[in-house]
Order: sequence, then C-alpha cells, then structure tokens
Amino acid sequence: MYSNEIKWSSSEKKIARDAFDKAYQNEIEEIENAIKEKVKKLEMASDIWSLHDYLTKRRKEIDRKYDYRYSQLLFVFRTLISQNYISVNDLSGLSEEKISIIQK
Repeated sequence: MYSNEIKWSSSEKKIARDAFDKAYQNEIEEIENAIKEKVKKLEMASDIWSLHDYLTKRRKEIDRKYDYRYSQLLFVFRTLISQNYISVNDLSGLSEEKISIIQK
C-alpha cells in the first residue's frame, strides 16, 4: 500500500500533529542552543557570515524535512525518529500499519 492511499482517522491526525510539532520544537531548540554558543564565540566579521551560513543551511534542512502532507508524513516520522527528535512512543495510537511503515 502506498502512503498516499493510507487513511488517517481524526485521532491519528491529532497524534501526528502533536508528534510533528514536538519534533519541530525539539529541533528548533537545538538550533537555538547552537546559535547561542556561536554568538558567544563571535570575534571577527567572518564569524557573523559563518553564523549566517549555518542558519541558511539549517533553514533549508528544516524546510525540506518538515512536510506535513499525509502522503509524506510516515517518511517524515521515520526521519525524525532516526534523528532522535521524537521516538516511536510519541506516535502511540497510530495504526500498526502506519507504525510498520515508519519503522521499515
């Protein structure tokens, strides 16, 4: 079965949204902490541009990764779990079929 053929119940949509938002917040906090450390170490103008490059890179990664289309969401969750922004426990309540696809 293709992920765009999978139906989502309203309770699964709520679970998915909560897990998605949790992962996003976890990653944003990680970026925020990295920025604070980088700012403390600013010494030269080139350090400012390095910080800019870091933020640009992370923004692109975030924009590519966080795709809330239901046809993509199971693959998004697979990535978020592998990068430790959420755990499979955060998806408790999704169907066994969805969990199986995520864990492949």
